[in-house]
Amino acid sequence: MYTGLIHIKPNAAHSQAFQTNRNLTLSEGAWAESVPNLEIETNEVKCSHASTVGSVDEEQKFYLESRGVPPEIAERLIVFGFFNEVIDRLPKFADVEMLRSAVNHKLNPENEVAS
Repeated sequence: MYTGLIHIKPNAAHSQAFQTNRNLTLSEGAWAESVPNLEIETNEVKCSHASTVGSVDEEQKFYLESRGVPPEIAERLIVFGFFNEVIDRLPKFADVEMLRSAVNHKLNPENEVAS
């Protein structure tokens, strides 16, 4: 579950903010819930939010498959890319390589997807 908050205080007129949350479901029974919150205490602001929940994009998968990538590898690459986007935004002190390795191992214990 994701709960986000954009809080625009009374003295923050002309502020701009955008909140986004993307969820990737990887199994039949998987679910995700997003609760984006905008708390705006002034006028003249531009704030918005977006949230998506879905499985692997079939068009992305088709694109990779049309270039010779086997279906199971195509899906793993897409999922690995999704996680890499998150990992790349972590603070500098995070153990990024350990996280990439853990994701890689979970997605493909045979190590077909390179980090």
